[in-house]
Amino acid sequence: MLKPIKSILFATNLSENCIPAFEMAATLAVQNQATLVLVHVLAQMPDYVESRLKGMLGNEEFEALVQRNSNSARQALIGKQSSSNLIREALNQFCTNAGIEDDSCTYQSREIVVADGDLVDEIMTAAEKFDCGLIILGARENFLKDNAIGSTIKSVMRRSKIPVMMVPPA
Repeated sequence: MLKPIKSILFATNLSENCIPAFEMAATLAVQNQATLVLVHVLAQMPDYVESRLKGMLGNEEFEALVQRNSNSARQALIGKQSSSNLIREALNQFCTNAGIEDDSCTYQSREIVVADGDLVDEIMTAAEKFDCGLIILGARENFLKDNAIGSTIKSVMRRSKIPVMMVPPA
């Protein structure tokens, strides 16, 4: 017996390559009346760069700079709207563009997760936290060239205990 998908995690780096993956995630969320969890992980600064900046600025000034930049990134990603409203607006726009009638465009929304840390760890943590039944990732162009799937996709697929869907760019 197939287990119903009640929650779908869509991880994005906000690039154009992720648009088809978002459309797939939204479609599956609508079809399954599932919760859609969007995850974006802020890029980690390499240790050697962090050490050099701490040396130049001092620990307190460095931490203040990191906090300001983190807050700016979060504001840029989610603005002043609640995450639920942002997801709902994006899905409504998707449904309109796809020609899906309002009555049949039913879904639930949960949250937009903006995290700092290791990309794969944060994806796996969010998938577990929100009890996701599927992880959807966007692939970059030529993702299968020379049998080289991206390291993030490989790592998520290795660690995941739930299905992982990789969606190529348009």
